[in-house]
Order: sequence, then structure tokens, then C-alpha cells
Amino acid sequence: MDRRSFMGVAGLYPVIALLPGSCQAQGAPTPEGKEFVLAGEYGFEQQSIRNLQPGATINARNAAFTVANSRNSDPSAAMGCDEGTLPVNRYPVVIRNCPGVRFIGGRFDGQVPLTSDWRDTYCNSAALLIRDGTTNATIEGVRVRRCWDAIRIGEQADGFRLKGCWLSETRDDAVENDYLLSGTIEDCLFDECFSGLSVDPAKNERDGTQQTVRIDGSLIHMHAFLSKGEVTHQAPIKAVDQSPRLRITGSVFALAAANMRGFRRLERTWRLTVESRDNVLLWLPDEPIPSALPLPPSGFKLLTGANARAYWNKARLQWVAAHQDVARFSDEAL
Repeated sequence: MDRRSFMGVAGLYPVIALLPGSCQAQGAPTPEGKEFVLAGEYGFEQQSIRNLQPGATINARNAAFTVANSRNSDPSAAMGCDEGTLPVNRYPVVIRNCPGVRFIGGRFDGQVPLTSDWRDTYCNSAALLIRDGTTNATIEGVRVRRCWDAIRIGEQADGFRLKGCWLSETRDDAVENDYLLSGTIEDCLFDECFSGLSVDPAKNERDGTQQTVRIDGSLIHMHAFLSKGEVTHQAPIKAVDQSPRLRITGSVFALAAANMRGFRRLERTWRLTVESRDNVLLWLPDEPIPSALPLPPSGFKLLTGANARAYWNKARLQWVAAHQDVARFSDEAL
């Protein structure tokens, strides 16, 4: 069914089909819990959604978006990602001031360069951005690949919940939560990411020590990309001393590069963990674990080499098979 046909059918039901561009609830208030529909191929057209009534649902199960952060296909020190003629769509979906919103589905196909150096490719971008009063949001069943950041939790968006999302080939963070807000990552697959979860405000003076992020039943698989002249990846969680406390249960962290960065971040991750049970840490390389690698707290089982790779492959296939409702790409090798 094409987009026009879908819109016609949607009009027969008690939902509102959102047109491309800036979508805003104005005038008479809509009923609490109203469902809105995004459908069709939006390409490089940003969807800015704001001021929905509390508890609204945005149904994006039949919507597809393109995310692109670079104006050329191979950014370098001589020609950065802000130079060139290619179209960009750095924030395909932005949700503002929609408390209690539930965003379901959506397929985000990225054109972010995968082989250029990280610092030359750093034109900030996120496939899905929630911010500015979008508290207690649920993001469910989203599929994102080949992006910079996949999902970004912005200011005044505390209480977020990510459920059943499949995020892969992220050049930076699968999830950025640099405002250090409380939230939950549940039953998600982060596959081949440079960084899994960022809770690092960089130079901003933020304090998340009274907040908690829970990671439950999720798989986080690191992947090495070219970064500052070296093919490597960061820690699964980019943490600082001011980061939220962590509750990690029933989850798998897979480290892919023997020369991985972020040992200090990994040490902080373990130190910030206030609950840990039924987890697995996988060291995927055949090289021995470096003596300087901070080992996890109790509640983590450690596997290495071939055993670790077999465990990951099985866990990933099981997750994919159990989530048939999450969008696929036509060229996806499962």
C-alpha cells in the first residue's frame, strides 16, 4: 500500500494522520490518549511533532525515514561533513513537549559514512530526538541503522522507556542520555555500535547521581570504527562520576575490539552499578583479555573467544526471531 492509499484508509478510523513537516496540536484540545499516524516514505523531510495532549500515541509502524549527517560521502580533514552538496536530514523525527507520548515503530535508514574517521564525520545528528517536556515517553519497536546517534534523550525528557528497539551500525551512541536523566532500556538490541549508552555530559556541569538508568534484557554489541586514526570502539556505557546509578539485569555486553578504548569508562560503569544479576560479558576477540581491562561486578558471567562469539550469535538470532513486529530492511542479512 502506498502512502496516499494508507492515508485514505487511516481516515476511516479514529486516528489523525500527520502530514509531513511540523505537526502540532493547536486550537481545541485533543482527547487524552489520541492516536496519530505517520505513514509512508518521508525521505529527507523532517517531522517535528510538538504539544500533543498527554498520553498520545504516534503510530509510525508504516513510516520510513532517511537520516544523513554529512554533505559528502567521505568526510576528511580536508573536506569535513559540513562541506559538499549531498542532502542532509540530521534529525528526521523530533518530539517536543509531548508528555507520556508513545512512539511505536518507524524505520530509519542512515546514510552516515561508516568508513571515514569519527572526528571528520562528527556533524551532530540523531534519528529520533525527544526533548523539551517530553517526559515519561515510551519508544517502542523502532528500527535504526547507519546513523550517528540512534535515539537521543534531550533536556526535560526524564522517565524515558525504550522497549524492543533494534539499533545497529551507530557511528557514535546507540542511545545518548547526556542530560543524565532516569529511564529504562528494556528488551533492546544494540548491534555493532561504537558506543552503547552515553551518560557523559562532557564539559557541562550536570549531576545525575540521584537518577537511575535500568538496562534489562538487552543486548549491546560493540563494533570497531575508524576513530582518531585507530580502528576501535568505546565502552558499552560512556560514564563519568556524575552519571546516573545503573541497574543492569538479564543483559549481554559484547566487546569486539582487543584495542578497545574506554577502560576508565568501563571501570566507572561497574562502580555506578547498584544492581547486577543474570548478565553476561563477552570478550569476542581471540586475543587474551588485557590485564588492565576492568572486570565486572558479581552478577556477570564472563565468556571469551569462540565461546563468546557463539553465545552472541545465538542470543542475537533469538532476539531477531522473537521481534518479528520490528521493521526490516529489504537487504537485511538475518
